[in-house]
This record gives sequence, C-alpha cells and structure tokens, in this order.
Amino acid sequence: MSDEPEYLQRLRRAQQERLEKAGKGSPAGRAEAGGPSYSAQEQETLRWARELAAGTELRSIRNLAGARFAVLVRLQGASGMRFLSVEGLPTREALKERVKPGATVGEEVLGAYEVKGGRPVTIGIEAGQVALKMGEPRRGANPLSPEKMLRQAASQAELRAKTRANKSRDR
Repeated sequence: MSDEPEYLQRLRRAQQERLEKAGKGSPAGRAEAGGPSYSAQEQETLRWARELAAGTELRSIRNLAGARFAVLVRLQGASGMRFLSVEGLPTREALKERVKPGATVGEEVLGAYEVKGGRPVTIGIEAGQVALKMGEPRRGANPLSPEKMLRQAASQAELRAKTRANKSRDR
C-alpha cells in the first residue's frame, strides 16, 4: 500500500482511464503537433494557429482530436505571462458560447477555425448575438486520397481528349 492519499490515487486512476479511453499515450493538452494522434485536417488546424500566432509558441493544445471547430486563445497565466492555446470544440453552439464577449476573464480569442472544412471562421457580433461567417477553405486543408486523385485525373484527361478531338474536326 502506498503513502499517497486516497484522492490522489483516484485522480491518477481517472487520468489513466481517460488516456486509455482516448487512445493517447501522452497527457491531454501536451501532445506534440503533427504527432500520430492528429489527422491531416487537425495538423492543418495547428498550422493555421501557428500562422495566426505569428511565430509565438503554442503552449497547449486541448481537445483538438475529433473536434469540429478550434479556437486560438491568448491566456494570462498565474505568473502574469501571456501564452497561446488551441482548444477544440465539438459543435457550432459550443463555439458561439466560447467566443461570446466577456464570457471569460483574462482571455482573448484571436481566431476560430473549422477543422473538418479547413476554413477560418470570422466572428462578429450582430444585435447582441454572435455571428459566424465561414471563410474560404485553406489550400491543403482537405487532402484527397491517391485513388480519388487518380480518378479525377483520368476523368479530366478523358474530357480533354474529347475536346481536342472536336477541335481537330473543326479545322
């Protein structure tokens, strides 16, 4: 039996179960970007966040795996230092609640991003309500599978062959 208090033992067990359930080997929020736990779309989200952060280090990444939206937030730590964090949100409603002005103290929302669509989200306040406007998809945000790329190339080549044949007959 250990000298550790019961509440610490329960806390450690709960954290371990959460990690096992999520299938991650590292603690939540401290996973390295581009690691095996993130999909291509989630990695693109982290690239977007780093671009928006303008070279500042992202100190924490929370709940990004499987999230539909992500928010880049500037936080003030207990020591007074300001740092950046990326937070994943599951729904549009959760995003609206997160970006409401005055919802949190000491935090500043720098931007929002739709993970699955690969689009930045513009946040506006209209008549006291949070309005979200989806931007243009970022290049490379939704990579195609090699099979789909080959099918697209074959159909485009077929189309070009047909139009070339018509042009040669007209002459």
